[in-house]
Amino acid sequence: MFARAHALVRLGWLLFLRDFRLRFRQTYLGSLWAIGRVLFTGAPLILVGSHFGLGGERSPQSYAVFALAGLITWQVFWDAVVSPQWVARRMRKMLTEVAFPLEAVLVAGCCYVLFHAALYLVLVAAALAVFQVAPPLTLPLGLLAVPALVFAGVAVGMFFVPLTFVYLDFRYGLPFLSTVLLWTAPIFYVSPERGLLHELNKWNPLTYLIDTPRHWLIAGPSGHEVMFVVCVGGFAVLFAAGLRFYRRAMPLAIERLPQR
Repeated sequence: MFARAHALVRLGWLLFLRDFRLRFRQTYLGSLWAIGRVLFTGAPLILVGSHFGLGGERSPQSYAVFALAGLITWQVFWDAVVSPQWVARRMRKMLTEVAFPLEAVLVAGCCYVLFHAALYLVLVAAALAVFQVAPPLTLPLGLLAVPALVFAGVAVGMFFVPLTFVYLDFRYGLPFLSTVLLWTAPIFYVSPERGLLHELNKWNPLTYLIDTPRHWLIAGPSGHEVMFVVCVGGFAVLFAAGLRFYRRAMPLAIERLPQR
């Protein structure tokens, strides 16, 4: 079992390297576009959020760190949702011609996410330095939470990989879903103490999955550590179901691909 897992990780790593080189071979900035995407998305939202007081009693500097860390933890999760299907779609020809363990596509997607996560964390470190925020003692916990975010995202993303092969609606709909989910958790705002949004935040697992690591990275304990563990456990159950679905659905989805 260990030998199979090792071979699977190695194959996924090689697929990641192959796809990475093909994807960025005609770019000058290469993988720095990942950082640019976060900055160009987050900077206007952080500026507007600071102006309209979405950070509650936080100062503009404190809110900037709060919102950036929230955006980055969210981005790690969402990258894990969409990266496997991006990798799979770019490997369509190989999937129809070469037989190999399909779980390696998931591993390749995880490699992308972890690589981008390392770049995102550089942004967090830069923000802490620029705004003179002392790293909390819980910073190591925040770093250890990154694989949990990836795990949770892949648990969701596995369902979309075969579905996007058959129905492009899922591929086109994911960006809209991202926008909606982004505002269902307190990423750019402080959760209100009452009202409909409070209830939505309270019952949304993304609240604890995103907000707890964010606090660990920049502030300290969040007070929701138990709920974070519970949510990760829930995503573990979803992961088991998703892997079963993925293994059964992917061969059928590959058969639907045009043969060239």
